[in-house]
Amino acid sequence: MQTYDHHGLGIAYVRQGRGRPIVLLHNGGTSHAIWRDVMAHLAIDHDVAALDLLGYGESARPGTGYTLARYTEILEGFLTTLGMTPAVLVGNCMGSAIAMSLARRRPALVSSLVLCNPLTEATFLAGALGSTLRLRRALPRISTPVVAALKKLRLPRFVARPFVRMQYGALGQSSLAAREAELCACYDSPDQLRSLLGVLDDLDSYRALDTFAPPRGFPPITTIWGLDNKILSPDAGRVLAETWKATRTEWLRGCGHLPMMEAPEHVASVVIRSDLINARTVQAGVSGPDRRVR
Repeated sequence: MQTYDHHGLGIAYVRQGRGRPIVLLHNGGTSHAIWRDVMAHLAIDHDVAALDLLGYGESARPGTGYTLARYTEILEGFLTTLGMTPAVLVGNCMGSAIAMSLARRRPALVSSLVLCNPLTEATFLAGALGSTLRLRRALPRISTPVVAALKKLRLPRFVARPFVRMQYGALGQSSLAAREAELCACYDSPDQLRSLLGVLDDLDSYRALDTFAPPRGFPPITTIWGLDNKILSPDAGRVLAETWKATRTEWLRGCGHLPMMEAPEHVASVVIRSDLINARTVQAGVSGPDRRVR
């Protein structure tokens, strides 16, 4: 892996291929490795980079500062320093939120957005884990010391396994079995829970994405949702796609929170299509939403 230095913080990434740039951003609790199969398809005709976000994989783990603003700043520095602009930004969960946040801040750096299972306050609260955040907010005196204690732990494999499996859809029950050990290992690394819970500490920052109305000329948005997603709510995702005026929405049957691993060829084809039609979309203006269920 290569390393991008962001003010003393090492951000690990892999980069393959040549062509127009595409940057892949993973969800909390995983690493760049979730994009391995998609990257193999994209790198045939594109310059593709997949990052380990701050606090994950082989990137730096400062222990604090896992905020949407900081992740956005790091992504901006990565794109401009490596000359990967304008880029197609492809994210999953918090990776999608980071991509959207940068597009809001510096739209000229982004050619288009492909956002899988976008994390916002609304999509999280409507998911299976939403009650934990409500409880934490309702009982801060109890929840704050509990969360602080959890941040110091390494998640045992017997606990990590059911949480990883919770992210599968029907397709993932079989297709991800061979990579389950790899996914569980992400939670066994030092400070992983600190990084993941740090994102939840900052979930108020994700609230602005729920009401964001893209202005004219904003990079085209494609959303991808696994219909079996338990972590975040596809129903809330439908509302979000309408708010964002997504030019294309994909609803993948049998996929959960990891569609890039459950249906990699299809996800790759959506990303490629987003890149190919981008120039035409910008010139002609945004047409009506294109909704597809696979």
